[in-house]
Amino acid sequence: MRYISLVGLVATDEQTQEWMAAARRPETRARIRRWSKVETVAVFVMLAGIALLLVAPFASIAVAIWNAVTDVERTYLYWWIWSVPGIFALGGVVVAVVASSRREWACFADGHVAVGTVERAIEHPGSGDDQTWFDLRITAELPGGTAMRRRLHLEGEHLDRRVGRPVRFRHNTLDADDLDDLLFDGWPDHEEAP
Repeated sequence: MRYISLVGLVATDEQTQEWMAAARRPETRARIRRWSKVETVAVFVMLAGIALLLVAPFASIAVAIWNAVTDVERTYLYWWIWSVPGIFALGGVVVAVVASSRREWACFADGHVAVGTVERAIEHPGSGDDQTWFDLRITAELPGGTAMRRRLHLEGEHLDRRVGRPVRFRHNTLDADDLDDLLFDGWPDHEEAP
């Protein structure tokens, strides 16, 4: 698991412990641990499906040769050769995406909710199939009068129109300069995002 963690496909135990340390309730820590484990298992299932898909052409050739030599048609084997790896790979992807989203929400479940102002929008234009995404710089006022700064990455068009407008987010720490401690929670002005 350590080698796969280096690639960034699954969270390390240290990262999971860090997320759990930010949680205030035992139920939240249990949810973070559970969704982190589900995410890890889903990634391994997906990788197993991909590995089987890489072997499937060779298995198909072997079955074709066997069918030709024995003069027996067993076409149902092709369905097994291709459907099982496909189901593993697709199922792993779907479960990993759902588990990742649920884990992320669990990480911020005990966090603070803040409303800040979008101070700056840095556009990163996409090319080809890549969408345009924005790096939004957010400032929110802490109870002691300190300005808290956060950075939000969002895909979409015309998010630069959000400059000067409010944004709601969740955060776990009160550290004013922990830029990446945030989970986007919507636009409180109840208008459609442009």
